[in-house]
Amino acid sequence: MLRLRVQLTLVLIAALVWQSEAWWSRRSTRRTSTSVCPNPPTGFGAMQTGCGWPYEEGETCEFVCRDGYRRTSGDTSRNCNGGTWTGETLVCEYTGCGRLPYSPGAWRTGCYWPYTDGENCTFYCGEGYIEVSGNYTVTCQDGTWSGTPLTCEYTGCEVPEEPSSGVRRKDCWWPFANGENCTYFCVRGHSEVSGDSTVTCRDGAWSGTPLTCEYTGCERPPLTSGSWSPVCWWPYENGKECTYTCRDGHSPVSGNSTITCVDGAWSGIPLECIRTAPGCNPPPVGRRYGTWGPRRCRSPYEEGETCTLSCLRGYQQESGDTSTTCTGGQWTGEPLVCTRRGRQTTDG
Repeated sequence: MLRLRVQLTLVLIAALVWQSEAWWSRRSTRRTSTSVCPNPPTGFGAMQTGCGWPYEEGETCEFVCRDGYRRTSGDTSRNCNGGTWTGETLVCEYTGCGRLPYSPGAWRTGCYWPYTDGENCTFYCGEGYIEVSGNYTVTCQDGTWSGTPLTCEYTGCEVPEEPSSGVRRKDCWWPFANGENCTYFCVRGHSEVSGDSTVTCRDGAWSGTPLTCEYTGCERPPLTSGSWSPVCWWPYENGKECTYTCRDGHSPVSGNSTITCVDGAWSGIPLECIRTAPGCNPPPVGRRYGTWGPRRCRSPYEEGETCTLSCLRGYQQESGDTSTTCTGGQWTGEPLVCTRRGRQTTDG
């Protein structure tokens, strides 16, 4: 009995595989064959069913009007005969209602294009708006809307004035309804000068004055030669320290290894270093914009080290060299200058 079941199962699987291969074979043949007739024209509001490319001799295509449309002329069935389609193109006429006018602040639900007879559209006012006139529901009847769509009026506040430098606004966004609060705060390195940290929308106007903040930290420390500070960045708040170290191949000559921001000014002078090991300073670039490099080299630039430079995509070499070598503490050649393709420069 078990053996018989196994044999029946194998026979069933073989039959399914044969049918699948036959179906795919017919589908492949159909797709790769040449269409006898071109795509049948489909009028606006009409839909084609029951056929697909390629269209073979004797094939029939059915046509229907979409929802909200009705047939005015043409045929609902056409045959591919001798390379052309019999009959006339189906023409459908829209019988529904036109698109509803837009009203700011009014939201619409329960209806979608095309608007067919008997369809209802429901309106409501969004947050911050109140009803002024019109109907909550309108109905499409014989191609026209019954009633007038709801009209809403904004009763909230306008966008509050942009925060001044060093101030950020949070916890409020459009529409600004009555009773809504907007909170302001000073960013790092700034302190409050005047104004209110919170303003409230009341009867369409903001109560209070937005916060004003003032930068109390230090300006960017002066640039240094031969030294760098790995953990020193904006904003430079009071009490912040910037620590400098000499670059490889350099030794300190003056200044302080640590400077501190105190009452908006830096205490001390940043460390200055000079090269003491044989080598070169970073290679010069004639015009940084449009130039890529230096490559295949890195600091410290030792004697005999070669750096390569190139022009970025869309730029072309105008002058200078694409490679330079550190020789006797100086870089050989001229700095590379790149210009955008199709643009000529004039040196004054």
